[in-house]
Amino acid sequence: MSASISPSAPPVKQRRMSSSTQAAQRRLSITGQSPDGRRLSTGSRRLSIGAYTLPVPASNVILGKRFRPENIPDLTGRTALVTGGTSGVGYFDALELALANAKVIIVSTTASWHGKQAEVDINAALQACKSTGSVVWHAIDMSCLRAVDDLAQTIVKDESRLDILICNAGIGQTPFVMTGDGLEKHFEVNNLAHYVFAMRLLPLMQRTAAFAPPGSVRIVMQSSELHRQAPATTKFQSKDEVNTITDETQLYGQTKLGLIYLTRELAKRKLATYPPGTVPVLIMAVHPGTVDTEVQKIVDHGPLAKVKKFFTRISAKTDEEGAEVCLWAATSADINRDNWKEYQGKYFSEAYGKVDMESKMAKDEGISDNFWELCAACAKEKLGQELC
Repeated sequence: MSASISPSAPPVKQRRMSSSTQAAQRRLSITGQSPDGRRLSTGSRRLSIGAYTLPVPASNVILGKRFRPENIPDLTGRTALVTGGTSGVGYFDALELALANAKVIIVSTTASWHGKQAEVDINAALQACKSTGSVVWHAIDMSCLRAVDDLAQTIVKDESRLDILICNAGIGQTPFVMTGDGLEKHFEVNNLAHYVFAMRLLPLMQRTAAFAPPGSVRIVMQSSELHRQAPATTKFQSKDEVNTITDETQLYGQTKLGLIYLTRELAKRKLATYPPGTVPVLIMAVHPGTVDTEVQKIVDHGPLAKVKKFFTRISAKTDEEGAEVCLWAATSADINRDNWKEYQGKYFSEAYGKVDMESKMAKDEGISDNFWELCAACAKEKLGQELC
């Protein structure tokens, strides 16, 4: 008879330390190189973190335009918050912002050992490359709206400024499940939690925008091209609708559609008025590209699906590459007081991409309005007050 072994926390993994430190060192080493030199350096960097991200062929070709981390301006003195910043794309969002000298607040639902490890590893990398940035991690159950609201209010109380909010956390393509709040989990975590974060943190960000460089205070919603997989019947008219059991890809796609609506509605309802001669808080929704979190869930039925899955993996991005478009939207100096109106409330499938390329449903103002009203009603029901 084998002896029973009591469960324990997984051992601390060293690969994160390697990923963070190598990213920091690579960022420093490519400064001042020619474009070709930067391309080659970045290519070897991708292979060096293969243990952490999805292994892809060395000849991987990344489609679309690029915004490399070394293009991030100096963020000294600025504060950013990244939800879901302990793994995947969000991890590299947080890492690169901190490498650019920002103070970064990471919020995640991951187990304490996992989140703390990310905090320790990134701070070690920052120290190694003498960055003045820092990272602090907060654990939170994003499927509990009261917990989300409490943390958001704590951040407003404790922080003197907030320059960047990246709403990255999310439930992936997983089966239907209800939360303790009586809501389908994809909707509550991917949509409603970020509605609460944005509404609670917006006053702090607006105060920051009054003295920060014009156009530098920004909110980025991590949407996806999989918003096109939302059910054709989507209307966001009631809790019963979002609580309807459906395919996991449709559940995920519906919430990514919701993030495009949330972006548009915040721009229209909360950011449309501002003092003359100033620039309001900017908000954009982005698609990270086909990365591990989306590739691994492609349905594998039949020979055609297997071929599609193979070629999708060949052209897939690593998590680090997937972070680039979000970092572009959050930091690029090419978005400024002269052209900000071209970006406000828009969805982008790549850095420097074209606007109005989202699905026809994503452009539906009626459904967008329904989504906003549903979020407002659910938040009021769970928190006992309207978020103004």
